[in-house]
Amino acid sequence: MEVGWETIIKSLNWTLILNVIGFLLLVFVLKRLLFVRALAWLDARRKIEEDRISRAKALEAEALALRKQAEEELREANRQARKILAQAEAEAQALLRQAREQAREEARRILKDAEAAAARIREEALAELRKNYAELVVLGVAQVLGREVRPEDHERLVAELISRLGPGVLS
Repeated sequence: MEVGWETIIKSLNWTLILNVIGFLLLVFVLKRLLFVRALAWLDARRKIEEDRISRAKALEAEALALRKQAEEELREANRQARKILAQAEAEAQALLRQAREQAREEARRILKDAEAAAARIREEALAELRKNYAELVVLGVAQVLGREVRPEDHERLVAELISRLGPGVLS
């Protein structure tokens, strides 16, 4: 049996062929019009996302560097604070020592002034005592002699007696 083209053409399912041709035409049109634009949009979107990721990585690296810098600055600030604190403590100790030394010097000066004042008062008291002693002696002599001593003689005798008594007699 010989089958000819006519038989083959009549036996074909033209709906299937037309559907296949329509599908291929649709794929061609979609590829030309829609897929090219969709792929271009997807490529642009991919590029935008890659840029965002690279910017995020750069920002992360910058943030890490800033964090390290901040930590170093904090360490340096802590070092300086400890140094300033130690220096302030040393200065306070020096001021305390200086204040103590000044207080000791002031106490020594006050004690020395007090000793000098006491010595001066003692000398004045001794001089007054000598003077009173000399006057008593002159009055005693006047009583013994039975006459009154003139004021000139009295002063002369007191001065003479005081000079003879000297500083060591009543001390």
